[in-house]
Amino acid sequence: MYIILYIYIILMAGKKRSGLSNDRRGYGYPGYCLNRNSKPVVAVTYTVTYNGNTKTSGNAPIDTSSPYASGSTVTVLGNLGGLVKTGYDFAGWNTKANGSGRSYSPGNTFTINGNTILYAKWTLTTYTVTYDGNTNTSGNAPIDGSSPYVSGSSVTVLGNEGSPVLEKTGYTFSGWNTAADGSGTSYSPEDTFTINGNTILYAKWTLITYTVTYNGNTNTSGNAPADGSSPYASGSTVTVLGNSGSPVLAKTGYTFSGWNTAANGSGTSYSQGNTFTINGNTILYAKWTEVSPPPSAPTALSSVAGNRQAYILFTQSGTVTNYEYSTDGGETFLAFSPAQTFSPVNITTLSSDGVTLLDNGTTYTVILRAVNSAGSSSDSLPVDVIPTVTTLLSSNRIINLDANNTSSYPGTGTTWTNLDSSGSYSATLQNSPTFDNVNKWFTFNGTNQIAQIAAAAAINFNSTSPFGSCTIQIWARVNTSSPNFTAWDGLISKQFGPGSYDGYSLNLPNSNTVALKMNGGSVDGTYYSSAGVYNNDWALYTIVVRFGGGSGNPSYTYVSTRRVVTANNSENSIPSPNAPLQFPRGLQDNTFNFCPADVGAFYYYNTALTQEQIIQNYDATKPRYI
Repeated sequence: MYIILYIYIILMAGKKRSGLSNDRRGYGYPGYCLNRNSKPVVAVTYTVTYNGNTKTSGNAPIDTSSPYASGSTVTVLGNLGGLVKTGYDFAGWNTKANGSGRSYSPGNTFTINGNTILYAKWTLTTYTVTYDGNTNTSGNAPIDGSSPYVSGSSVTVLGNEGSPVLEKTGYTFSGWNTAADGSGTSYSPEDTFTINGNTILYAKWTLITYTVTYNGNTNTSGNAPADGSSPYASGSTVTVLGNSGSPVLAKTGYTFSGWNTAANGSGTSYSQGNTFTINGNTILYAKWTEVSPPPSAPTALSSVAGNRQAYILFTQSGTVTNYEYSTDGGETFLAFSPAQTFSPVNITTLSSDGVTLLDNGTTYTVILRAVNSAGSSSDSLPVDVIPTVTTLLSSNRIINLDANNTSSYPGTGTTWTNLDSSGSYSATLQNSPTFDNVNKWFTFNGTNQIAQIAAAAAINFNSTSPFGSCTIQIWARVNTSSPNFTAWDGLISKQFGPGSYDGYSLNLPNSNTVALKMNGGSVDGTYYSSAGVYNNDWALYTIVVRFGGGSGNPSYTYVSTRRVVTANNSENSIPSPNAPLQFPRGLQDNTFNFCPADVGAFYYYNTALTQEQIIQNYDATKPRYI
């Protein structure tokens, strides 16, 4: 090579070369000298070598452009030989094995001025752990403050501890999974795993479900049903089963009557086919209704004749839901419809067909049977009755106000004239109650309207023993639906208000209960009926008032024919007996206790009528109202 170059230089020596300098140094020729005895100049080159630097596999790349002329530009290669070091990531190259030299990334360039070894840089491998709410409806996923982790490290799984915590409507949080659909590896809080890659932990959501369990609740045989649809998703509709176990539930002496959410029956009751929305585990306890024994037969029967009908008084014990009657001495029996459950029962048709009305003047032999859920009683002893036309009793009656009689009320004015006692004790209509000229009755507004009969000796009890007695009757239709109806409105009042309370009154403490108030020497004695004794229909309300008799001489209240109050009052004096007689009103307390009601008639007897007489008056006057 030197010989060829030398010849070339000799040949060129005689030619003019523009731009050539006599100094040929730095041209990069191997030799250039006009002096044949000079030594040739050699060009300077440098190598680039790549080193795996503690690799565990793979090969360092080889730079095919190496060696490079001094001052040349070198482009740094990537990890073309697939170098690997376990637990580390390739991070480029450095001119020092310990990384303290100059670092280069693939594609970087540098000017070479010496042989260069590029050592692989290794960075410890790390992986992230990320938590994902995975369709949560509120809250935030937790953040792992220890992430990223060195490859191979142990990761402790967090709980649902974001702020606020993750929630999903209708679901409960149940841990984490490496797949959003739950098909990966599941972890619970505080579980650990070895990390070998970036990891996303997705919240696992379990549908909230609740069970429905049926309980026999002291059954003596059988099995409670099992709900094949249980458990139910929260908010689902549950259809209640019947007594459908195999065999069915039974309890000696009781009948199955549905289910209740409390064993003692104090919860919510359900029947078969009812539905409810489930929001918690639910136990439905069997409800058991005690089987009542058949009732005893009615005793002490007596009869009161009515116009083509009969009223049968009797004594009864035990639970009764209806009665059956016979008008032919026991050949046929017929249950009352609607049911009648108290004494007296009212018979209007033959038991043989339930259609044919009783005839006046005909003798009927009546037998009763009491009925309840267990069946019918044995027959009562028979009682005869002969229906007849009835009339309103006039003996011992001193007041008869009849709105249907023009002699009592002509249709106008403030005086409701007494048809008895030569017109004495007539009533004054206060504050203009409305008179119905078609139906012939008064409507009182319950605010301030009343009829008042002034106090007089004939209608005042003696102030000391022996006391007298009286019976007061009023045909009235109470309007408890009126906004003017309030508790303790009343129908009959001859009783002062606070201060003495002396006298007596018939009051309505609520919309279905009556109370007889009586006061003599003690304050405000009150005697209540049971519930459900009156409604907004017409009824003949009667009070029989006796003071000073106690249990041997009781006072009574009747609604139509039924005795609803027995008052054993033993007062020994009435200090102030002179309250006026007002109706429809309760205790005469300032502006209170006025009753909204229609009133058609008012009767006062200065004696105690018997129940039979009260029934007679009811039968004689009811066609106008019922």
